Amino acid sequence: MNIVKIKAGFSLPALSVLSFSAHGHTGMGSIQSFAEGFSHPFSGIDHLLVMSAIGLWAVLLGGRRPWLLPLAFLLAMAGGALLDWAGVAVDNAEIWVAFSVLMLGFLLRFGRRFTRGTAIALVAAFGLGHGYVHGADMGIDANAARYALGFLTATLTLHAFGMMAGLFGPLVLKKLGTVMALLCTLTGVLLLAGA
Repeated sequence: MNIVKIKAGFSLPALSVLSFSAHGHTGMGSIQSFAEGFSHPFSGIDHLLVMSAIGLWAVLLGGRRPWLLPLAFLLAMAGGALLDWAGVAVDNAEIWVAFSVLMLGFLLRFGRRFTRGTAIALVAAFGLGHGYVHGADMGIDANAARYALGFLTATLTLHAFGMMAGLFGPLVLKKLGTVMALLCTLTGVLLLAGA
């Protein structure tokens, strides 16, 4: 029993130390393969925290369809990339991404009574911002679809990782929610301070 608690207690926070940079968005428009797209969400703490936190929040909200939050994020991410490819200019998109990290900290701690519809709308707004900066990273050419498929697959993987916290029972889930809330809030503040 203690081994399970230790693994559960350290699994989500451990993701944050695997990060290589504060922001994984380069804005270079030159990364195009599936492997590069798949590895991208693991390259910044903003990705790791937001994507796993959405899965965790979905489970904390309860209900019969927790997968709706990750699905909303994925669809909005694809829409955000399309906005960039269509030439829609969004100033300070990185601030939008950093703000999503901060907000998920608050939502994990205090957002357990939100309706599913409100939660989906918030998550979709976060996904739109993340997708927009991903679109800027990709550029648009014949290889963009492979890169997009890679980052969407990795995003889904991180959502699932966050949702797996529900397997450890309500007490561990609550503790993980508190730890992730703290990590997201502190990281969000630091990212916004550096923006």
